[in-house]
Amino acid sequence: MISDNLNDIQRRIDSALKESGRKPDSCTLIGVSKTKPLSQIREAFDSGLRDFGENYVEEFVSKYREYSPSELNYHFMGRLPTKKVRKIVGNSSLIHSVSSLKLAKKVDFVAGEEDMVQKILIQVNQGNESSKSGFSINLGDYFEELISLSNINILGLMTLPPFSEPARPFFVSLRKLRDKLESQFNIKLPYLSMGMSGDFEEAIEEGSTHVRVGTSIFGKR
Repeated sequence: MISDNLNDIQRRIDSALKESGRKPDSCTLIGVSKTKPLSQIREAFDSGLRDFGENYVEEFVSKYREYSPSELNYHFMGRLPTKKVRKIVGNSSLIHSVSSLKLAKKVDFVAGEEDMVQKILIQVNQGNESSKSGFSINLGDYFEELISLSNINILGLMTLPPFSEPARPFFVSLRKLRDKLESQFNIKLPYLSMGMSGDFEEAIEEGSTHVRVGTSIFGKR
């Protein structure tokens, strides 16, 4: 089942890329494997999936320790308390959910202690939802300080649109914010992490480079 689901999702990704005039392989499929057993991660890996997303620190650590082939990339994309940063830095190929200046500084500090540079995305809370973490759309006010941190590599932005509203306007807004930051600070932010099972094709049409798909691959929780 997982293999068939992956083939279907990849076909739809390829089609959306082609219709958008984008290069093949310019969007990474991340299988959101939170709450899923390792047996399903192994099955997906054996079927060709290489990128997996986890939302909970302890579950991430457990899975990373038990199953981490060299070709497998674990992404952390959930709420990350500053006191648990050490468990994630150096083990996550990309942290999608750096949601505050305080958290960015902590990730930078821990990465510095480990003599490495941690790849991250900045989470933007475009809907200003109290239930979600993230910088506001006024991210530019903090960006100069963020890019001065030498042990994090900011590769782009991530968003979770409000579930009750159409997603596309938020995808457009995130892309425009990225473009504005690139111009204002003369940097490259190549990654946009946006789009899930119900809207990833729209996200790709608006420039997503990383789509986070769980239910359509692994089934409902």
